[in-house]
Amino acid sequence: MQTSNHSQVNISVNNKKSILPYAKATTLHIKKLMVEYEMTYDGIVEKLEQRDVVLSSSNLRNKVSGNALSAGLFFLIVEIITDDFHAHINVKS
Repeated sequence: MQTSNHSQVNISVNNKKSILPYAKATTLHIKKLMVEYEMTYDGIVEKLEQRDVVLSSSNLRNKVSGNALSAGLFFLIVEIITDDFHAHINVKS
């Protein structure tokens, strides 16, 4: 079954809308941890570089603020900030 481009766009828009609460929750979680652990974007970038992940501070800030973190980057940042690989987040829909 083939779908039209218009249908594919609608599906994509609906998917993004459905995922947004989870993306916002990850952003809020990272920002909360940064405050709690007194970590800056520059500090995270330095530790990411030690793991062979190269991002500028502004690029990381844009990813976090723009709800554009991949799952892998999210968990890596959580681990870097907390020295723990667990993330417990609450999603408000």
